[in-house]
Amino acid sequence: MLALSLIVLITGCSEQVTGNDLPEKINLETNFKTGLEQKRYDWRRQISQVRTVKRQYSEITDNYKGITLDQFKRQNRYVVKGKVLNLQKIKWLSPQPETKLTLKIDQVISGNKGLKGKRVYLNFPGGFGRERDIYAQPTKPNNEIFYQIPNAPIPEIGSKVICGLLSDEHHTNSQLDQLYLSDVEHTFWVKRNGQYELNNPAFKKVKRDLAIFQLTKEFNRDNISK
Repeated sequence: MLALSLIVLITGCSEQVTGNDLPEKINLETNFKTGLEQKRYDWRRQISQVRTVKRQYSEITDNYKGITLDQFKRQNRYVVKGKVLNLQKIKWLSPQPETKLTLKIDQVISGNKGLKGKRVYLNFPGGFGRERDIYAQPTKPNNEIFYQIPNAPIPEIGSKVICGLLSDEHHTNSQLDQLYLSDVEHTFWVKRNGQYELNNPAFKKVKRDLAIFQLTKEFNRDNISK
């Protein structure tokens, strides 16, 4: 009877720890994932309801050499890793549509480390607009369309990215600085199949050994100082 009572006691303790701790964490993680999936579904549904304008990307010019990590850091106020939490329509920006991108900063590679863990709201080129924002002679000027910049496709909700951020220097109060993305056609990486890759599809056709390809390898080796 003593042995049986001991087993029951141990089992009860185990169930108590699991019931009070683990399920709460699991539920939080599950809800977060479900939230991203719902937002991704809603975004794709909005796109499916309008005509998507597709254009061929421009090739990388022969004189483009890319940049090193040190150059990348010097050119930006922040270099960060983060996750895209949401994409939202902006009405209407001319001459080019833009999309509001919510980015959660997971790591600050360069810049004030206080940005880590924060959510920043950035304008990404491309998105919902009107025909007259894209075409010189639109047939239906006010007709809504969806347009992606060919050399900078909008990342999916839930994507992990690396990017450079600049700030609006006209603000005198640093707390009010407006951050914005820098050079998304050349220095914006998206993680796909476990590896960061340059988001511009034109880079896949480049045969030259560019410095930015070496930088991409550094990001994937994850040996960047934190």
